[in-house]
Amino acid sequence: MSALSNSTSSTADRYATSMIAHQLPTERQRLHLLGQMLDPDTFRILEQRGIQPSWACLELGAGTGSIARWLAGYCPHGHVVATDSDTCFLSELSAPNLQVLRHDVVTEDFPAGSFDLIHARWLLANLPEREEVLAKAVTWLVPGGWLVIEDPDRTPLDASPHPILRRFGDAVEQLVAESHGADLRWARRRLPAALAEVGLVELGISVSVKTVGDGGADDAAYRMTMAQARPGLVDRGLLSEAEYEAGMALLDEPAVIDAPFANIIAWGRRPPR
Repeated sequence: MSALSNSTSSTADRYATSMIAHQLPTERQRLHLLGQMLDPDTFRILEQRGIQPSWACLELGAGTGSIARWLAGYCPHGHVVATDSDTCFLSELSAPNLQVLRHDVVTEDFPAGSFDLIHARWLLANLPEREEVLAKAVTWLVPGGWLVIEDPDRTPLDASPHPILRRFGDAVEQLVAESHGADLRWARRRLPAALAEVGLVELGISVSVKTVGDGGADDAAYRMTMAQARPGLVDRGLLSEAEYEAGMALLDEPAVIDAPFANIIAWGRRPPR
């Protein structure tokens, strides 16, 4: 499957200076922890879409490739394309029905009607062009094909009883908005309505609130994310070093368990002919 290029890739350059840059020494491990936290729900929702062994699947923003690898095993007679603007974490993916493709979803296309299933996790919220990309992705589906979108929602932290953790949420939200145009409230505000607006039917949504302070997979992923955010937060004056240390120390207190964000999964189907 070949992508159709419209211009030089720019999304990789935008990410390169952000707190989620692939060049950061801990980013691969952070993505691995996010996968441990999110993969079970993702697999469940994808299975419920009735995946067939012969399906053609597209994984946008594939990260370390856990979903693409799973899809390749699930569709042994089909084909899986795993894309990212930087594919350095996908070099170890290997299966006869799996293609790794460096691809800028903002500036590049696929032929219309190419895929039975398209999945994107924590991609659209990180793109200023999210609505345009969503509309474009629908055209890549075959009639009857499924689009599954996952994105984070930071609104649970608005109700935290801990002022310093509310500050953490506000600071990270501002940091990613300024650095690469992310909107950590987009999923809460726009899903699944945005899927209906681009013509999808059979809509559904699943929301899973994640916890921190309990030592689980959610906690590990959140702590590493905050560690990567720390330099940007402090350099931009969004948090002081003392505030950062106080917030992280609070999470070590046995009585403190909080909900820093939720994961929202929404899906819809392109109408069959």
